[in-house]
Amino acid sequence: MMYVPQEVSWFKAIRSRCRVIEALIIREIHTRFGRDNLGYVWLFVEPAMLGLGVALMRVFIRGMGHDMPGGINKFAFFIIGYIVFYLFRTVVNRSANGIQANVQLFYHSRVTIEAVMMARNVLDMGAVMVCMSAFCVIIGVIYGDWPYDPLHMVAGVLLMFGLSHGFGLCLLSLTAMGADLIDRLVHPFTYLMLPFSGMFYMMWWLPQPFQDILWWVPLVHIMEFTREGQFGPGIPYHYDLTYVAIWIVGLNFLGLCAIRAGRPHFEM
Repeated sequence: MMYVPQEVSWFKAIRSRCRVIEALIIREIHTRFGRDNLGYVWLFVEPAMLGLGVALMRVFIRGMGHDMPGGINKFAFFIIGYIVFYLFRTVVNRSANGIQANVQLFYHSRVTIEAVMMARNVLDMGAVMVCMSAFCVIIGVIYGDWPYDPLHMVAGVLLMFGLSHGFGLCLLSLTAMGADLIDRLVHPFTYLMLPFSGMFYMMWWLPQPFQDILWWVPLVHIMEFTREGQFGPGIPYHYDLTYVAIWIVGLNFLGLCAIRAGRPHFEM
């Protein structure tokens, strides 16, 4: 028997998994948006419309003047903030029915639950990246407020993706193993998380008691980190990437373990 180096076998396994995820992404685009009317464009229009609507509403509520602390642009503040939160809301909301929506795919030996969830969530992350890039260009052209560090903002979106993906895996496992109540509570939970996400404020605007409470919410850390890349070092930020990393690694580890433990109970 010929010996195959472990590095080569690992490389082939990773390449094979990437091809499966790529094929699942293409299928997800077709099944979710189809080919009629705007088709794929809806992938980017949905977060853009929601983000634009929320930003305009908040801007008109606060008035058109530049009256936000630190002199930051209100439109840029709200629209980028909501688009980042949209990734969390969308990934978590769609995770509970991840198995039921793709049950026919699991008859293929190479298609796994983890691959399906990764494909769905990567697609949503890509849409958020495109929308955020487009609005950053629009804001830069109209207001002259270009992002201070675009790669910093991309890293913030990746952190939100990691947190949302791990959270979604945990919810999927609980729902698939019979916790139907979870599916009904997911949507209210994501809406209730909106005021705790840091979208409408920054930590240094708030009194110390509120800061002490919100410090435990990982979404706030990610939002502050992303806005540092957006507005630069001219204003104070409060975040701890180590704390965020613990949440991301912990949720993804628990989610993968739950899927592995509950696989015999999943109804395919």
